[in-house]
Amino acid sequence: MRVSDVFDDDEQQRKRRWIIAGTVLAVLALLAVGAWLGRPVYRHYKEARSLRQARDFLRKGDLRNGVLSLRAALAANPSNLEATRRMADLLTEAQSPAAVGWWRRVVELTPTAENKVLFAAAALRFEKPPFPFASQCLDELKQAGAETNTAYHLVASQLALRLNRLEDAAHHLSAAAKLEPTNRLHQLNLATLRLREPESAAATQARQELAALVSDPALGEHALRSLIADGLGRRRFDEAEQFSKQLLALPQARFDDRLQRLTVLEAAHSPQTNAWIGQLQREAATNAFNTVPLVVWLASHGQARPALDWVAGLDAKIRAAAPLALVQADCYVVLKDWAGLQKFLAEQNWEDQEPVRLALLTRALREQNRRDTADAQWRRALGGGKVEALAVVAQMAAAWGWTAETEETLWAVVKRAPWQEWAWQALIRARTTAGDAAGLYRVYSTLLESKPNATVVKNNLAALGLLLNRDVDKCARLAREAHLAATNNVVFASTLAFALHVQGKTAEGLRVLQSFSETELQNPSVAAYYAVLLAASGQSDKAAPFVAIAEKGQLLPEEKNLLATARAGK
Repeated sequence: MRVSDVFDDDEQQRKRRWIIAGTVLAVLALLAVGAWLGRPVYRHYKEARSLRQARDFLRKGDLRNGVLSLRAALAANPSNLEATRRMADLLTEAQSPAAVGWWRRVVELTPTAENKVLFAAAALRFEKPPFPFASQCLDELKQAGAETNTAYHLVASQLALRLNRLEDAAHHLSAAAKLEPTNRLHQLNLATLRLREPESAAATQARQELAALVSDPALGEHALRSLIADGLGRRRFDEAEQFSKQLLALPQARFDDRLQRLTVLEAAHSPQTNAWIGQLQREAATNAFNTVPLVVWLASHGQARPALDWVAGLDAKIRAAAPLALVQADCYVVLKDWAGLQKFLAEQNWEDQEPVRLALLTRALREQNRRDTADAQWRRALGGGKVEALAVVAQMAAAWGWTAETEETLWAVVKRAPWQEWAWQALIRARTTAGDAAGLYRVYSTLLESKPNATVVKNNLAALGLLLNRDVDKCARLAREAHLAATNNVVFASTLAFALHVQGKTAEGLRVLQSFSETELQNPSVAAYYAVLLAASGQSDKAAPFVAIAEKGQLLPEEKNLLATARAGK
């Protein structure tokens, strides 16, 4: 074979190898591109399939697999509105505080007025007074012009009732009735509200109106619920039980109506009470949604231990499907069984509500004098989780009398979500109640970082800084900015006047204040500073009545010292 032939063969083999290698690389590249482009298609397929399965499971009453399928759909697409809404609905029905977070997510995905009202309603259902999320959401809706939204007025009336603001509740119900004059449910709600004055003529008339509606196909169930509650409130147990029997005979009667009958029987010391408890336990044992309210009822009526024993005997699927963990933990708290609570909480994971579990574990450990371990769990509680869970922790800590921990939790909320106005206001209330000007200065300093253009924040920070003699030049500038933004605001003017006084310009400060009327200057929060400037300028007699006015208001220790100086004519 000639040398050239050998080289030719080698060359041809190399070419073939390059062709094969190139073909393989091209195929692999195409497969890679196809896989990349196919990922969204697969995710969409998985999302649609999981959502379809969730619908089927939930239609059959299989809650556990329904929730798992919804989670799979959300793993494929966290922005799937239907899956998010179904999760919110399910957790609401199951009476889980986690529902609040899911309703917030619904609002984030579709911020309609309807969804915001649903979020507020869920928050109102699961929060404790003063209902921070519900209050803030309703305030935002009002500012956005929700006065023409009937659903807004209905939820706002419920909030007012929970806060015992009966006039506000009546205002909202009247507004709803004006918006929908043909909807008799609003009139029924107004009649129910009048029952709050049990011995009045208005309440007597309201009972007559409600009794007349009992036979109404659409309104009868609502009228009966109101009459049952009224009978319980007036200790007319025979009336309440009769109305309860009528309600339970209706096809639309709910499990909570059956629980209400249990309340009636227990309040009346009826011999049927235990039998009815047994009946409800048999019903709830096969329905995951009914276990939670029954356990809550038992725990709140001195039967926390029997409630725990009953839950322990439930089918594993029911225990896994229902959000029973929190109410079980509450049973241990009621019993003060701290070792039992610790054992129950250990090695669990409450997912979105994990900060709540860790806070409860902290208490269980503290009650057993295991302070170091408890502090470690508390740090974990504040280190993660959703804002809604931290709000629950803050409310729990406040209920336990943990003042420092409550504020620590609120700080965790505002640092993670500075738009949560309720948390800022809670911090301000706490430091104001404590008379802590330095603490308030810290709150407002941090708040100004997140709201650099907020005039009220500028004014309040300036006033506190001047009282504490901190950052005087900066605070004087902030006071002037606030005043210039609203020159007719007498409170802002008083801060500027005080700043001028601190800078040795008392006469100029007085001129700022004296541009307002005598009535405006008698505002207690203004009178203190006016009195100080008058006294400093040698007008002690004129300052005296303003000192008296100022002393009627809520004063910080530093303000009291200022007034003492003014009273002394200095």
